[in-house]
This record gives sequence, C-alpha cells and structure tokens, in this order.
Amino acid sequence: MSNMPVTSREYKIMLNVDRFQDLKKGSEIFAALLKFLIEKEGGEIKAGRLESENRWTWYMDTPELALHRRGFSFRIRQESDSYQIMLKYRAADRYLSADQDLTCTLGGKQKFEEDLTPSFASKFSKSCSVRVEKLPALDSLRDVMNIFPGLGQHGLDDRDQLRTVNGLKAYETIFKLFKFRFEQKQSVKAALSFWSLRDTGVGWPLVAEFSFDFDALGVNGDGDLEDFPSTTVASSNRLFRAVQGQAGWIDLSTTTKTGFAIELL
Repeated sequence: MSNMPVTSREYKIMLNVDRFQDLKKGSEIFAALLKFLIEKEGGEIKAGRLESENRWTWYMDTPELALHRRGFSFRIRQESDSYQIMLKYRAADRYLSADQDLTCTLGGKQKFEEDLTPSFASKFSKSCSVRVEKLPALDSLRDVMNIFPGLGQHGLDDRDQLRTVNGLKAYETIFKLFKFRFEQKQSVKAALSFWSLRDTGVGWPLVAEFSFDFDALGVNGDGDLEDFPSTTVASSNRLFRAVQGQAGWIDLSTTTKTGFAIELL
C-alpha cells in the first residue's frame, strides 16, 4: 500500500492558552480574527455557528513508550455513549507511513492524511479508528495487537503492560468554527480544540489547538483522489503563514496535542 493516496490535508497550530481563560469568549475573538485573515486572502466564509462538542481523550503506551518509539500512537476517546479506539502512525516519509499495516480485527476505518505544522513541517499520518460501545480490556500490548495484528511486525513484547501516558485523561472541548472556501469546489473546515483537566469550562486550558483541513476532491466523488486544487492549497498556505504571524496568539513550545501528551515526561 505504499502508493496509498492522501485523502486530506490538515494544518495545525498550537495557541497561547492565556487567551482562553473563557473558552467561548476567547474562541469568538479568535474566530473574528480568523475571518478577517480569510477574507484578506479572498476567501468566502460560509455561515456557521460556534458549536461545541466534548469528550474525554487519553493515550496508552508501555512505561518505556514502546509504541511511540516506533512511530505509533494509541488513542482512546470516550464520548457520551461510545468509545473511539485509534492507532496512528506518523512520519515525515510519506511512503513509510503508507506502508504500515493497520488492519483492525474490529473493522474500523483507515485514513491517510498530510499534517502541516509550523513553520511548514509536513508529516504523513496513516490511522485506523473503530467505534465500540464497550471498551475492551487494554492491559498489555497483547490486547492492542489482538485489535491491530500488524503491530506484530515491529518487534514488540506483547507481555509489556499498558498505562495511560503520563496519567493524563484530558477533557476535550472542540469548537467547530465555520466552513470557508477559496474556490467554489473546495470547502475548508476550521476548528479549535482545548484540553482541560476537568469539565468546568472556566480557567486556562492545558493546551489550545487551531486546525483547518480539506479533503481531496475525489474523496467526495468529484475528481481524482489527491486532487487538491492549486488555489485552495496556495491560499491555505498564505493563511497558515498569516496565523503564525499573530503575535500573542501562538505557542511554539509544542507541535500537536499528541506531542504535548508525550512531552510531559
């Protein structure tokens, strides 16, 4: 599967948590700034309300981070009535990522995307996620390998115990900001994501992340896979650069939420 097509591109940037003591108010101010930057690039804002979703998120690995050291992350998301289990491999080498066997015995959906972080670092992520009503036993690597047997190719000791990385279970709040476009065929989605230690909704979050993404046109049945219109790509790059230039809003101390969870060590 080394020629697996990229199905989406996602731009991610960490924000200064000091701006979000009040998540909703801070998000509204950032959304207004973002609209200004998009319109400055000739983009069109599609109507949307500041809607929020909440869930618990955590990562699991061995005490020695055996999965992380091999390029994998194993994430659990707990929503109101179900759990999402996801295994992801991320690397700068596109073909190394595409070649990973992420077959899931529970079914699941695979995704191959390009992630862009400041300044314009590009990594390729292959993931498989599955939704279950009840979380299966996850006591050792053997339990993970029973779900994702392709991990057996990586010299892991299936007897190694699993734990929640850094003991961190984050209460995640996602604000879906709005959709916008730089050309008629391509819709871009913008969102803010926050991690807190509890669901109070007040006080500074642990991390704040802004992201926007768009799918290849072929994903929706219009055009070929990996068809990313040049106007959308060029304008998105200029927008990403403009956001990075907003002094006081940007936090370059970490790259992603996953990176934050690991770097707490």
